[in-house]
Amino acid sequence: MALPPRLQAVQIERLVLDHQGALLRYLRFLGCDETLAQDLAQDTFVATIEADFEIRDRKATSAYLRTTARNFYFMWLRKTRREVTLPEEDVLESAWHEHERDDDGDTYRRALRNCLAKLGDRARLALKLRYGENASREEIGFATGMEPEGAKTLLRRAKEKLRECIRKQVGEDPQV
Repeated sequence: MALPPRLQAVQIERLVLDHQGALLRYLRFLGCDETLAQDLAQDTFVATIEADFEIRDRKATSAYLRTTARNFYFMWLRKTRREVTLPEEDVLESAWHEHERDDDGDTYRRALRNCLAKLGDRARLALKLRYGENASREEIGFATGMEPEGAKTLLRRAKEKLRECIRKQVGEDPQV
């Protein structure tokens, strides 16, 4: 028996609220930029709703949404004739679960915020420009008062410091 339309709308809203953040993070994890991740997440939710997907437990629903989103990403790659080499699905899923843990990745995001605060202003600015605004090395160099090669080195060192700091905060072996 079909649910009344109002209840279905509430279920759809709950589905999106419960899973949108993790789905966007997953698409970024696969390599999508922010705009593409937003588009593919929307396509994923629309396809899920149109398929009359039966909402089950959180884990099963998340897996279904990730699979659907991954398929949309692969279709986009084929359509745009882009080649991206990704690990096998089981390796992707394993890495995803390891980093999302039982808290939807809150541990890693909290560690990232803490570690970003420990970086110098110039390193934070360089990271913000590169990953927040997709700035080139030349643009980053100009903004930080460095040559492009210096900006490249600054970014590499900042990423290394972040990686080591995050691993320490979440209890991973930094030698891995």
